[in-house]
Amino acid sequence: MYSRVVNIDHGFVMVVTDLHGDWPLYQRYRDIFLKLRADGWLDTLVFTGDLIHSEGPPETDKSLEIVLDLIALREVLGPDLVVLLGNHEMPHLYAVVLSKGEHVYTPRFEAAMGEHREAILAFFDTLPFYVRTQAGVSLCHAGAFPEAHDPQALAQLFDFSHRLLWKKAASYVPVEHRAQFRTRLAALSEDSYNAFVREHFAIADPGDPSYDDYLISQFAMRDPAFKLLWSALFVRNESEYGRAAYANHVIALLRNLSEGYTRQSVLVAGHIGCRGGYRVMVRGRQLRLASGIHAHPYESARYLLFDAGRPITNADALLP
Repeated sequence: MYSRVVNIDHGFVMVVTDLHGDWPLYQRYRDIFLKLRADGWLDTLVFTGDLIHSEGPPETDKSLEIVLDLIALREVLGPDLVVLLGNHEMPHLYAVVLSKGEHVYTPRFEAAMGEHREAILAFFDTLPFYVRTQAGVSLCHAGAFPEAHDPQALAQLFDFSHRLLWKKAASYVPVEHRAQFRTRLAALSEDSYNAFVREHFAIADPGDPSYDDYLISQFAMRDPAFKLLWSALFVRNESEYGRAAYANHVIALLRNLSEGYTRQSVLVAGHIGCRGGYRVMVRGRQLRLASGIHAHPYESARYLLFDAGRPITNADALLP
């Protein structure tokens, strides 16, 4: 069981959002942090998720390299490196096929993991969902969502276990019945189950331990806990609910993130595109940050620096 909330009580924090397989940009941010940390200016580096899944050609997609570098970097930096779970990492924990329009994201990374698959999924399994700071600034991947009004739902997210959810889903599909379920799934698509998992998950051998993961995922996705996690990570925020309703969601999320800790006043998230690299929203209660492809134009991509121990009550105080 891993805590899905990280508290940062002091020191200077660098925040980077959604890089989507962009190695040159990742390398730049990483090296800026390491240089400033060595000089005594920075303490903690936070990536808010969506490190993987480029929409560009395979030769420019360095998702695997970024993740492997982060796994190695965490061994060096320990708690001074925080990586949050994004909606593009999450599907690989549950054998979910992620697509947008005609673009299917997950197969390329599933094939790329190869011998590193177990280590990468173990890394994804440990990733928290939220950061809270003594400054009153909270960080997450996507932003606020309707269930943020429910303290019990937030408590469930704070102590979320992917493994318990997966174990529960697997219990609904006993080994002796899986062939029958595979046949039913195949009837819903144009491919056989073998062809489907080979194309989408790079699994060619029925003896592969992951062979039935896609089958189990169909039961996992029906679980209320999965739906809650999906809502928290895949929400379209202000684009989905409108400004007024979304503002209420942000206030509720900050209120529940404050429970048992310092009052949280500002939410920082990536996930959605920003002209100029950032946008202050909800009367200064949220900063939408774009560190990579979500910045329009691309050259306007930003990272964020702030003092985790100095009180901040409005997002405008985070601006240069």
